Amino acid sequence: MQANFLASLGRILWRLLEAHRIDRVGLFERNGLDPSLLRESRARYPFERLCAAWVETATVTGNQNIGLEAVKFYSPLDLNALGVTFLSSSTLLEARLLMDRYESVLSSDLDFSIVETKDRVDFICAEPVFDSIARRILEDVRTSVVLDLSRTGLNHSLDPTEIAFTYPKPEDTGDYFGLFHCPLVFGQEQSRISFKLTDVQRPFADTSRELAIANDHILDSMMRDLKSSDLISRVKKAIIDALPSGAPGQSDIAELMFVSNRTLQRRLADEGTNFRTLLLEVRHELAERYISDRSLPLAEISYMLGFSDTSSFSRAFKRWTGSAPNESRIKSTA
Repeated sequence: MQANFLASLGRILWRLLEAHRIDRVGLFERNGLDPSLLRESRARYPFERLCAAWVETATVTGNQNIGLEAVKFYSPLDLNALGVTFLSSSTLLEARLLMDRYESVLSSDLDFSIVETKDRVDFICAEPVFDSIARRILEDVRTSVVLDLSRTGLNHSLDPTEIAFTYPKPEDTGDYFGLFHCPLVFGQEQSRISFKLTDVQRPFADTSRELAIANDHILDSMMRDLKSSDLISRVKKAIIDALPSGAPGQSDIAELMFVSNRTLQRRLADEGTNFRTLLLEVRHELAERYISDRSLPLAEISYMLGFSDTSSFSRAFKRWTGSAPNESRIKSTA
């Protein structure tokens, strides 16, 4: 079977291309990648084609270190449910064990392993042999993203003891040291990130863990209710994904769906609705589900629904339901 990647991982490259003002659609299509698959949770891209797209990006930008920029443009949601699961783990060691267990979700040919010694833990990754330029870029993408996820779980108070790369040492390693903050070795047999044993056993931030668990559970439930592939369902799914970054506009959702703003507006009108109505419906439905979970503080609910503060959320909730959020919680438990 041909090696493949989770298509949503291509969003990292998609955002990077936009930042560099490179024709994203053109580059993807030249390399046999369908941009519409970026929003499909189970879609896959052929391994070689996504690698080729990254290589072309390195050539166009003239930056052989382009893989290191991935950390600026990724979201945990690009890793599908595995990103949320990673951050909802108790410790970094547990998170990496989960990644080892579910590695095939990300790529059919990834092989993660963990080696523990007296005072150090090595997280090792083996991949298929392929073009040296692509190998370098892919290692840089994976290492920078996985390390940033690990740092996020520990409130960014984490540095490895050493990182190993399989490709030869680049002429300029300044970008590497600036990002990784640890000793680096090149030309090794395996790609590896090493941490102190005490660091991988440190507990992840409780707030991140609880929020990830609750958010994952509630969103999974809502996603199951949106099984159809019709336009309205797809718009609602895109809104759900975007809300934690703030209330999205129609143009934001149009971009996520790879259509023009005008096209989305016309298609929604053909369905007898509009973007604002769908945004309000999603927020209202999610708000009632979140409020029913008493473990979620109002400040976190406000954030997850894209409100700037708790008072803005409370006013909106009262308009929707006729009751303040706390009053609604009391009624639900009465």
